[in-house]
Amino acid sequence: MSTDNATRDRVRTMAGELLAVTLTPEQDEILLNDLEPDRYNSLGVLDFVASIEQEFGVSIEVVDDDLEVTFRSVATISTLVDRKLADAKAMQWQS
Repeated sequence: MSTDNATRDRVRTMAGELLAVTLTPEQDEILLNDLEPDRYNSLGVLDFVASIEQEFGVSIEVVDDDLEVTFRSVATISTLVDRKLADAKAMQWQS
């Protein structure tokens, strides 16, 4: 599944705000923990999960969505958000 550019832009902006850095599209694949390990620790990840849920109206399962994999970079977070949004849209269509 390709990532929606608008989703990726929003995730990048949010990650930059969380880490107090300016992120560029070229950094989308870089591990967020490598950029700011003091800010993107286990508590930082959980804060970011809550922010993503609120911003996009999705529910992220800490265990099922394997945060160690899905919340590694702007790219992986964007892919997860797009999948969650597509799943929600499919569920609405079926209702």
